[in-house]
Amino acid sequence: MIHDLNQLDGVAQLELLKKNQLKLSEVNEHYKEKLIKKNPDLQAVVHTMFDNFNGEWDESKGPYGGFPFLIKDLNAVKGEPLSLGSKIMEGFHAGADDEIVRRYKKAGLSIIGKTNTPEFGFTPATESEFLGFTKNPWNSNFSPGGSSGGAAAAVASGMIPFAHASDGGGSIRIPASCCGLFGLKPTRGRTPMSMRINSLAVHHAVTRSVRDSAALLDVLEGPQLGDSFSTPEKGAPFQRYTEEDPPPLKIAYMADFGSLMDIGPEVQRAIQSTAELCEELGHHVEIAYPDFDLHRFMNAYVTVWVVGGALAVKNAARLNNKEITSKNVERLLYTMIEKSERFTVFEYEEARQFLFDESIKVHQFFETYDVLLHPVNSKTPLPLGEYNGSKKHVDDILEVSSNYAHLTPVANVTGQPAMSVPLYWGENNLPIGSHFMGRFGEEALLFRLAGQLERARPWWGMYKQIDD
Repeated sequence: MIHDLNQLDGVAQLELLKKNQLKLSEVNEHYKEKLIKKNPDLQAVVHTMFDNFNGEWDESKGPYGGFPFLIKDLNAVKGEPLSLGSKIMEGFHAGADDEIVRRYKKAGLSIIGKTNTPEFGFTPATESEFLGFTKNPWNSNFSPGGSSGGAAAAVASGMIPFAHASDGGGSIRIPASCCGLFGLKPTRGRTPMSMRINSLAVHHAVTRSVRDSAALLDVLEGPQLGDSFSTPEKGAPFQRYTEEDPPPLKIAYMADFGSLMDIGPEVQRAIQSTAELCEELGHHVEIAYPDFDLHRFMNAYVTVWVVGGALAVKNAARLNNKEITSKNVERLLYTMIEKSERFTVFEYEEARQFLFDESIKVHQFFETYDVLLHPVNSKTPLPLGEYNGSKKHVDDILEVSSNYAHLTPVANVTGQPAMSVPLYWGENNLPIGSHFMGRFGEEALLFRLAGQLERARPWWGMYKQIDD
């Protein structure tokens, strides 16, 4: 092939397709070959639709003209299996595309497969008893994170240049960090959303380049019929912002949270390195963090997550005409449902209102600071099997999460945009992302900062290690 597609992001490939300097058939052949070669070991893609690789570049289909794409197996693609990572959905095929899939198809993206997810997307590691455990492309002894771990492993390993992902508590940002990708969680209401689990989850993508993420958000953004949150003002296309440096920013950061939680030393070094880079780029950086009760905040989040999650499982089971048993869902989900039934309506509403009150304190913090920098996870990527919901009780899973993924849910509750930027690789050749959180509706500022960081400390060359 004249062009080494491994060294081109999606935007660059689209530009060559538009100029007739690259054929869509070449693109399709390249990614089909990569998927067939790499997926058996990584278990990133759980269902393929290779017939959708057919066709030539056609911009009348939309700006992506038939370009290949992967959808997380929590979203419905008409006529295709929808497993939600669970045996309880075995045999179920979606009767219609959901809104996210319709948006991507309207943009001209061709869905060629579905990516792995933990059962119902409930853990920050992609370890499904039904679909298999996804491995980290950088080191197969470790997890790629979750719940969008299948998407992240596919993109990081070069099976696809970008893939759909979703985030209800860090599920875009955690796998982006673990797999050395760029992952932005949009503002609540920026993309079509679900009212389930108290509107905590949002949709977007994981990508290798910043501009790929911005370009995908440009075609996905906007509300769907019935959304209860208005879409924040956008301004110019997001992709344009990635080319502009931001003005000098006031950045708060904490790499060591003291008594609040135990942050691993390598993670601290990664965040300190990013803080120093931001200072070198002309930003003002100082130690600060919102004054709110993080532990009680997380306890309230867990209450909402457990109750809303249990209801989502029950609804899905009814959709497939199944009764929930300990044989058709993992121990995590079975015990989570038991736990949810012990909460009273008063306790659930008390948790919801507490999260609202504490969210105001976080938003007030951003009246002083433009951006908050902190770790994505408190530890480096976890060894494969650390979560394993088939064997562990929900309380065991929550204990693991409290020592690993305690910070990312804050942005889901407040609704603010946040991103993981791949600026550091540590021991065992594993990436450690840096987490930036911005003001509500200010994805443009985050894209400007991310573009600046990408130019200052390029990470693209790192992929050469795992592209072959």
